[in-house]
Amino acid sequence: MYGLWKDNLLDFNTLLLTTYKELGLNEQEYVLLVLLARLLKTNPSGWTFSDISTHMTIDEANCSVLFINLVERQYITVSSKMDERGKRFEEYSIAPLFEKIETLLRQQKTQATSTQREEIFSMIEQEFGILSPLDIETIHLWMTEDNFDPELIKLAIREMNSYQIKSIRYIDKILLDWKKKNIKTVEEAKRQLIAFRQRKQSSMTTETQTVSVDPNFYYDWMNE
Repeated sequence: MYGLWKDNLLDFNTLLLTTYKELGLNEQEYVLLVLLARLLKTNPSGWTFSDISTHMTIDEANCSVLFINLVERQYITVSSKMDERGKRFEEYSIAPLFEKIETLLRQQKTQATSTQREEIFSMIEQEFGILSPLDIETIHLWMTEDNFDPELIKLAIREMNSYQIKSIRYIDKILLDWKKKNIKTVEEAKRQLIAFRQRKQSSMTTETQTVSVDPNFYYDWMNE
């Protein structure tokens, strides 16, 4: 992530805006880091705290205090370097900040995944009651080895119910069929289901020479 920022491939301001509170930063620290990040890109060795305070509501001295506090809390690193002429200089880096952001995002993803898995198991238990070890293993594989989107699994469960079938194997069949067709999102699956129903209805109409339609034939996936 730090490399992406250095290559101008990452919107740092938005990334920090959406994570600074969870990172333990306040609004002043957020603004200081945004300004510092810009200066490290445009003038890495020539910036001053005056350059930062000009765009903040605090003076240069308080900017310095904020900066030191961020260094102590390991959001910023300061390293002593020597140039080709043997002159020492200070090098500043916000790489530790990116490490903290990456750790936070991983934790959030893990927590979200755990919650989604609990929702899937709860939803299926409501449909089938107590699950067998084989059923539990099958569901676990959907979310780990097959890596199906939890919302896609929920859609497969609702698709099973639309046919008034109660079978884990049927859900598994639906998901594997979508996997073979490289369907990865709920939107793609809904489009495929609607297209299938339309083709089937067209075939039925041709065969019977009638336009009568079973009101239960179309499942309103798009507006459920």
